[in-house]
Formats: sequence, C-alpha cells, structure tokens
Amino acid sequence: MNHKQLSLIASSVLLALSPSLHAQGTEHQADEKIVVTASRLEVTQQEKTRSIDVVDQKKLAEIQPNSVAEALKFEPNVSLAGGNVPGNQSVNIRGLQGNKILQVIDGNRQNFDYDHRPSYFLDPSLLSDVQVIKGPISSLYGSGAIGGVVIQNTINAADIVDGKGLGGRIKTGYQDNGDVWTNTAAIANQSDNIDWLLAGSVRDTGVMEQGNGYKLYGTESTDTTGLAKLNWRANSANRFGLSLRYSDRDGHPPVVGSTDQAATDTLIDRNTEDQSVILSYNFNPANELVNLDTRIYYNQTEILETATTGNGKDLSKIKTTGFSITNESELGALQVYTGLDGYQDKLNAKRGNGEQGRPTPPDGAETTTLGAFAYVNYALTDTIGLDAGLRYDTFKAEAKGLKDNNESAVSPSAGISWQAASWMQWSLRYDEAFRAPTTTELYMDGTHFTMFSIPGIGPVTNAFTPNPDLKPEKAQSIELKGQFDFENLIAKDKLSLTAAVFRNEVEDFINLDVFVPTDSSAMMGCIMGSGSGIGCAGTSRSVNVDRAELEGYEVAAVYRVASLSAGLSYGQTRGKDKSDGSWLDNVPADKWVAQLEYALWQIDTNVGTRALFANEQDRVSGNETYDSYNTVDFYATWEPLSNLDGLKVDFTVANAFDENYRVAWNEVYQPGRSFRLSAQYTF
Repeated sequence: MNHKQLSLIASSVLLALSPSLHAQGTEHQADEKIVVTASRLEVTQQEKTRSIDVVDQKKLAEIQPNSVAEALKFEPNVSLAGGNVPGNQSVNIRGLQGNKILQVIDGNRQNFDYDHRPSYFLDPSLLSDVQVIKGPISSLYGSGAIGGVVIQNTINAADIVDGKGLGGRIKTGYQDNGDVWTNTAAIANQSDNIDWLLAGSVRDTGVMEQGNGYKLYGTESTDTTGLAKLNWRANSANRFGLSLRYSDRDGHPPVVGSTDQAATDTLIDRNTEDQSVILSYNFNPANELVNLDTRIYYNQTEILETATTGNGKDLSKIKTTGFSITNESELGALQVYTGLDGYQDKLNAKRGNGEQGRPTPPDGAETTTLGAFAYVNYALTDTIGLDAGLRYDTFKAEAKGLKDNNESAVSPSAGISWQAASWMQWSLRYDEAFRAPTTTELYMDGTHFTMFSIPGIGPVTNAFTPNPDLKPEKAQSIELKGQFDFENLIAKDKLSLTAAVFRNEVEDFINLDVFVPTDSSAMMGCIMGSGSGIGCAGTSRSVNVDRAELEGYEVAAVYRVASLSAGLSYGQTRGKDKSDGSWLDNVPADKWVAQLEYALWQIDTNVGTRALFANEQDRVSGNETYDSYNTVDFYATWEPLSNLDGLKVDFTVANAFDENYRVAWNEVYQPGRSFRLSAQYTF
C-alpha cells in the first residue's frame, strides 16, 4: 500500500462519513465525548515513580526543532545521537541509544533500527507532545526498553478544534540556516460521537552551516508527511478508531561520519518511506472489571539508497504486523491491568547489482515475538501506594540456511511511592528488562571494511561473521526519586524540585567485536592460502560482553512568580564495562540547562532564553575526547487574544552566539546560529 492509496482511502472514508456521522452525533447527549485511551504508563500510575520528561506543544513551539531528537536535547541525561543531519538523528537516554531505546508512536511500537540508517521519521510540526521514559520498562513494553522509551503522540482533532464543529490550521515556517521551509495544514471535526483529522506537512531543507561557517554537506532533504485519523463512538460502550500515517524523505546524507567538503564523495542518495495503519476497538461497559482495548497495526519502512559513485542500489525494508489486547479492572483499592502483545518483523534487504565488498544483511529473515503481562496498583494507605508487574516474552529469529535463535525473558517490576507530606513525595522502584538481538546482529555477513587492495588479488577485507547464539541483553535497574513542591515562599510563588538517582546494570551487553590481525605474516598467509583477500583483515562479530554498569543522577527545579518563571536542571551519567573497568562509549557529557521566561500580558507575548552547558567528555575508552560547549537560544511567542484570535507567531534564535561544537560521541559538528520564524492560524 503506497502513500497515494493511503491518502485516497483516508479521504474517501472521511468525506463519505462525515456528514452522516455528524448528524448522528447530534442525537447524543452533550456530555458523551470521545475519550482517548490512556497510555500504559498512565493506566498503571507509574508517572509517580518513574523519571519522565514531557515536551509539549508549547515547548515544541519555543524550540522549533528540525527533528524529534532535537526537541529532547534540553532534557537531563538525554542527548542527540546520529550526527548533524536531522534525518539521521536519534536519542540517547542515560548512555543507551539505538535499539536499546524503544520508540512508540500513537501507542504502537516502531521496530526499524538498522545499522547507520535513520529510525525517527515524524515531522515535529505534526506532534502533540513527546514523552521520554527514562530507565528500563520491559514489564509494560517488552523487548527494547532497557534504556527507556520515546513516546511520540501525533496531533488529534482536539488539538485543532476547541469544542465541537469543523476547524483547521495552517502553518508556515522558515529557518535561515539551511534555507528550511516548512508548511503544515490540518482540518478536523469533532462531534459528540465522532472526530476526524486530516493533516500533512512538507519540509524542504538545504545545506546547513556549522558555527565556523563551514558547510555541512548532506543536510539537504525534502520531507513529506501525511496523517489521517477517525474515531467513532458507536454508543456508550463501544469505540472504533482508524489511523493512517505516511512519510517520505528524499535526501543526500553521508553513509557515516563526516559532512565536510573532503567527504562529499561519501554522500548518497537516500529515499525513505515509512507508513503505518492502526485499527483500534475499545469496549468499556458500565462494569468496573472490563475496559478492553484492542488494536492491530501494520508498519512498513523502506530505505532505498543509491551511492553517488554509481555502485547500484541498496534496499533495506522491514514490515511489522502486530496486535495488542489490554484490559483495566477496578477491584476496590486494587487496580489490575493485563495485556497480550504480539508482532512479527520481516526483513527484506538487498545490495545493488550483487556487489561484493559490502555488508550483507539476512534477506528474508523473520522475528516473531509474543508477550503477556499483568500489572497491579494498590493503595496501601492514604499516603503509600504500591505497584508491581510481571511480563513474559518469547521470541524467535530465523534466517534461511542459518540456525534459529529461540529465547524467552521474564521482566518483573515493582515500585512504592510515599506522600510524606503535602509538599514532599518519595518513590523507589526496581525493574528488569531485556532486548532481543536483531536479525542483523545475529546473521550479518559480507564485508565490514576494506583495509587495502593488492593488484591481481583484490581488496583485503574485514568480514562479518554471523552469531546465531547471541543471548538477549538483560537490564536490572533501581531508582530513587524525590518530588518537592513549595508554595508562597516569599510571595504568591511556587517552587518545584525533582531529584533522582539511578543504577542500571546490563548483562550480556551486545557489542560488535572487531578483530584485526596484528601479525602481518598471518594476514599474508591467509591471502596466499586462499588466493583472495576476503576476510584476511580479520572478522567482525556481534558478541555478548559480561556486564555494563550505568549510574548517575539528575535534578531539576522550576520557580514561578507572577509573570516570571525560571528553571535549572543537571544530568550526570557514568558508564563502565564491569569486565575490565573501562569507560563505556556513548555515555553523554554532564549537562546543565537553564531557562528564564517572562510573560508580557499587555502585548500577548512571552519571551525567554534557554542555555545549555555541556562539560568536557574525557571518560572515553579510546584517545579522543570531546570538548565542552555552551549554546544559548532566545525565543518569543506572540498570540493575540482579541482582534486576531487564532493567530500565533513564534520566533527562535537557536545557538544565538554561533558556537562551533560537537555533541559527545558524534564525529561531526552541529549547525551554527539559525533564525527560525513560524506563523500559524487556527480557525
């Protein structure tokens, strides 16, 4: 199903049903509104005991991010991964990234995480909010959530229409660094028993510049995103939903690494198509034992790459078919949440023109996962609450001609919260989580890299070797958190403080072990014996290492008085390989973030500034360290409440002082100063 078919289906359904369904809606009572199903986190009330950051529409407008990852870079112990090309960026949480962080969009997991290729495809202009759950949470979400979860919620009809009726929104934005234009439009309708939404965006990005004026080659792209939603409340007990999402990105990023002038020959043509279909049904009768939510979904992500050197086309494609069934029950003070999840991933991967000297993913590989869980909440006293859960998953990976990988995992979880005083709450929780190895980690073969070439023999390469005996990664985490809320300290003011300390130990950590012979005679013996240099520069193989330990803390404070608000946060993570005591890679630098905002009510304007201070990262396994850096953003929002009701203008100066900097563990520098202006009108 391509994007034209998706758009045609969505338009036909909505245009055909909206008049009749709107008429039906008028027959219901005014208080019978469609209720969006709560997330698993909210249902189990774990927001009391977990560290969670939320970037809402207000903050998204202040940042005007180029990617989902950029929207999260100010949160403590969260950082950008994937370099400076917006389409390649992903999220690092407390030192873990990639497939160790689960991505969820509108309630459904996204399983595309494929080597150096992108995995975040949503245009931030179509987001309602982004939530970051820090720490392991497999007890609710299954495989992949050993470092945390990034939950992306797209806009709904309620974000466009205030109350009932038909409404819409148009928005345009411009950024000077990269000559970025973004245009977004949405139309929606709400009635007593139905709501629907159609939305789309187009983003055109050119070549950006870093802080010293050097061009960042490979940042240019054209992104198109479409979204369609339909929710129908048939009666007081039955609700149905349909959601369609499509995105297309055409760009020219580097394969990996540098985006400077010297590396322009590494740029490739890349087209990415990502689409999703979700069908949902909720049964919620007047019965405290039943609140059933079911959904089936289909995700397909396809990346087609053509190297600029003319080496043919590469195809990387994953199809995910899945379902989930959950139920909430109220048994007095005891709340029970149960669920069943299942999904199958099918990998389709081909390398252009049958080329040699390339990594060879396992074309046709499949992964099948089935999980069941139960979670309970219990109010022990008026001030003490308990939550506990247990999940069991079984999963199987298979590839033609290779050994199957069959494993299972049990993920327990428990938390306790104590409201010690009206202004003070403490919580303590323990979690275990797992991540099943991917088919590429299990079955990858072909060439990893070429060291040199010998006339008459050819390239001398380092070769991937499969390892179908990989074990799943397993995490054990403990976290202590305190929340303190004060009022009327020196005026009619409020002060909120949050602090958390954590330790996350990951056993059987999956790492790519690259072996290169140090004895040149052994390498030459391999070449002479085989008559080829293939594999004679060593091997690369995914292996389980003993144990990784990540520990740290984060604190955040927000103070509000009258029209002034101020915030300050700090995050610190340390990571070591417990087998030899060496520092772990990808652990973010210590980071401070300060914010100051003032509301000028007389002119319907908010102005603010946000500063980020990242320390030097010298806790590295190799010799390269990463310098400290400071960036400052300024922002202003004008939202008139009288004659121009519905208009909103946002202005942001990102990296205002043109700092030339790298985020730790990224090889490339980030963009320099950019002026960002957007205007939207909601009617």
